[in-house]
Amino acid sequence: MEKRLSWFRDHLPDGKLILDASVLINLLGCRAAAEVFSVLEPPCLVEDKVFGEISRHPVPGLCHVEELQALQDAGFIERVRMEKQEYSKYLELIQAPLGQRLDVGESATLAVAQQRALSVVIDENKARSFVRSQMSQLTMVSTLSMLISATVRLGKDVAHLQRLVMAARENAKMGVPKDERDLLSEVLASGCRQG
Repeated sequence: MEKRLSWFRDHLPDGKLILDASVLINLLGCRAAAEVFSVLEPPCLVEDKVFGEISRHPVPGLCHVEELQALQDAGFIERVRMEKQEYSKYLELIQAPLGQRLDVGESATLAVAQQRALSVVIDENKARSFVRSQMSQLTMVSTLSMLISATVRLGKDVAHLQRLVMAARENAKMGVPKDERDLLSEVLASGCRQG
């Protein structure tokens, strides 16, 4: 059993994190965003353009504007704006040839991450592939590894993690990077799951 749960550990790097839009949406969808953020090095950074990509709360009846503001007021997330050099990199990313172009939020997130040497939390396969090939100096993690790490740091069990992951998948349609699909299967299939 111990070997089977070798993935149930802290996956997060030291230092500040910058989040892409899908990550924020997933955290809203898990219905425990404040709890997750409470055990991270505050604040996690979110570029202005990323906020612009979030048009609704993934949980019907809840207001994304109110929850994001509450997370900012608590000091868990900090809204940042690109500086001149970051904006130049952003333009380069969004003006890349069509097959290589990243979306607005991903481009803004990566431009800030690169300039400020931050670890980036991003889930989209195309963006992750770009980081591996063009920005390999960046440390990259996913929503799933963030949820695992937060659960470990909170001293909670795998059943708690499974509830967070299932809520994020149900409410926010949380996707998992290709290279973490086996990890997701292990999380959901764990013998610790409560039925």
